[in-house]
Amino acid sequence: MKGRKDPNLVEFARRLKGLLAKYKSYREAAEDLDIPESTLARVARGANEPGSALLLALSTKLNISMSYLLGLDDEPAPAVRTGERSKPDVSLVQIRSLDARAAAGAGEINHIVAIEKSLPFPVWMLHKLASPGAKVSFMRASGDSMSPTFENGALLLVNESENELPPKTAKLKSDRDNADIFVFLQGADQRVKRLRRLASGEILILSDNAAYEPEILRGAELKRLKVVGRVIWWDNRL
Repeated sequence: MKGRKDPNLVEFARRLKGLLAKYKSYREAAEDLDIPESTLARVARGANEPGSALLLALSTKLNISMSYLLGLDDEPAPAVRTGERSKPDVSLVQIRSLDARAAAGAGEINHIVAIEKSLPFPVWMLHKLASPGAKVSFMRASGDSMSPTFENGALLLVNESENELPPKTAKLKSDRDNADIFVFLQGADQRVKRLRRLASGEILILSDNAAYEPEILRGAELKRLKVVGRVIWWDNRL
């Protein structure tokens, strides 16, 4: 996007470049840190937002606190450990991970059950993606119908507070205009696709993989639809 860069990304890139100055090149740094060179170069330029897995890897391998990387603290030393517990890092929020797979395909029977597990995610990124107090959770994609946007097994961050489709929009340039990605249930089948409400009241289901034909829900099928939430972030590497 054009315009002023996010100050969080600018500060993150500045600090990361300083930490990488001891290396002769991004290639050398990437090899030492075991991080893809292209990924490291993009975040160091401020071109990409760093994902939670990358932030954790940089914090661990550079022995730098997460708060320092995110510009929340000027002290680069890692959090002080007390016994087996470490001092909480205010830059991260723990998000529950559900024992659920959202089928990026024809659908699969899968009851959503919360499990005793959570994953860290940067607070400042979450504030950009969801409203304060939103109910968010991690799920996994299953199948290839949303490829190349995300692949089989991709980690999805779902905003369960957004469980209604937006109203129909007139004069769209294409079927995919204004079509967000949602996790939804059709009976017992849990799926993840782009959904858009049509002027007729029917709902269009779209895949990003051209091998999958669009679907239209109408009549009794509409009553079986239950939106779980909107996909607000994903990562194919995790």
